[in-house]
Amino acid sequence: MEAKVVVHLKGGTVHKGVTQDFDPDRDAFHLLPAEGGGVPLRIHVEDMKALFYVRDYLGNRDFVPRHSFGAVAGGGRKAIVTFRDGERIWGTVEGDGGRPTGFYFLPADEEDNNIRIFIVRSSVQDIEFVP
Repeated sequence: MEAKVVVHLKGGTVHKGVTQDFDPDRDAFHLLPAEGGGVPLRIHVEDMKALFYVRDYLGNRDFVPRHSFGAVAGGGRKAIVTFRDGERIWGTVEGDGGRPTGFYFLPADEEDNNIRIFIVRSSVQDIEFVP
């Protein structure tokens, strides 16, 4: 299934495009750039900070995500993730978060442009689980 994504690499580079073959249990996947045309990029999962499944590529620059929790959809665990670069996001860890490479995360704010996020474990400084 084709997914509209934004890939944040650990070095700060950002790529926008679509992917049809992302699998967190594989070493790499392909990203067809959003600008159209061009050659698909081969992205190594371990080079990523996170893979953001998005509603659109532009987002809303004025949007300020809510830093609070409402009802938890899907039974995930409430968490605040702090990345090694200092960015913090609020949401829920999907399932048991048991993949060795990373875990899926749902933003706490339903108005967020991010629908779902795959976070690479090695890019995380801290995960605070909230009761």
